[in-house]
Amino acid sequence: MFSKLLIPLLLLQISTPSSSKDLNFTFNGFKPADLALDGIAKVTATGLLRLTNDTKQQIGHAFFPNPVTFKSSPAGAVSSFSTTFVFAIRSEYATLSAHGIAFVISPTRGLPGALPGQYLGLFNVSNNGNATNHVFAVEFDTIKSSEFEDINYNHVGIDINGLKSEKPAPAGYYNDKNGEFKNLTLISGQPMKVWIDYDGSRKQINASLSPTNVENKPQKPLLSLTKDLSSVIEETMYVGFSSSTGSVLTSHYILGWSFNLNGQVEDLDISELPKLPRIKPKPTSKLLTIGLPAICLSFAGVGILGVVYFIKRKRKFAELVEDWELEYGPQRYKYKHLYIATKGFKEKELLGRGGFGSVSVTHNKNRDCCEESFS
Repeated sequence: MFSKLLIPLLLLQISTPSSSKDLNFTFNGFKPADLALDGIAKVTATGLLRLTNDTKQQIGHAFFPNPVTFKSSPAGAVSSFSTTFVFAIRSEYATLSAHGIAFVISPTRGLPGALPGQYLGLFNVSNNGNATNHVFAVEFDTIKSSEFEDINYNHVGIDINGLKSEKPAPAGYYNDKNGEFKNLTLISGQPMKVWIDYDGSRKQINASLSPTNVENKPQKPLLSLTKDLSSVIEETMYVGFSSSTGSVLTSHYILGWSFNLNGQVEDLDISELPKLPRIKPKPTSKLLTIGLPAICLSFAGVGILGVVYFIKRKRKFAELVEDWELEYGPQRYKYKHLYIATKGFKEKELLGRGGFGSVSVTHNKNRDCCEESFS
């Protein structure tokens, strides 16, 4: 079921001349917008169009509510059109997302029967690839689906009636100064700007992508495809966005949108766009906050006890060398050897008997050595 957000047109820049063939509109945020929404799509209190939220296996659609006349007659040529929008994808994980977002031109609002997950809310198992769909889309896909021959986990593709892209490319843009290609990560959580143009006379489709801090549309498009859309786009169609989630919680946002039929699209004012919610830091694991310090303290305690034991043992068996022994050499047994030989001076420290009587050993604590005594 569709829901409409009815609002005054005070801040909405929208022009509807006598002929809808020249339709153009600009939404710098969606507070004053009148959109047809379905699935889990909604407009937030701050004016963000949030196509999906933190739910799994769901679809979100948002369409301009009125049909757009792309042809002067059912058999006529498709008029030129251009659109630009700013989007952002935020996932619960830094390296995983689900499943992407697409700008779409469709004969109906809501794309009934479409599936979530890898189908992006555009198609389903039975109709994917059918010429009778009459669906044109540009996808920003964050999952590599082998059944659609996706090139990687981070790509842009021009889709016609199905999810096997007519022309795919890794997400990024060409620097105007040196022509260098710069990669962009679609799930970075940062806003990115898109331009999609169709030249009706040349039958040329161009799509470009860049960070929002790049002021102008890149001179070299990311994707360029020569394709007559007359057999795809019908006389009247709906324009909007589709998105879906899979098993990973992901929010897909549209911050602003501008569209023009038979004319140059009006650029968005980045400074007027609503702000994305702040990325909350992930809760720190208890293993890091409690377990790791406890383990470190345990190791430190064991290390200290080991050092203390080593020092005590070393002192216990230390020998004091007399000055005269330096010249003539030691004239006594080492205390360590005697201690070991007598097994700790058991049996009353008796070492033996000789001509001078019994021999015993007394440990001199003050001199940290041992002395022989005869009796």
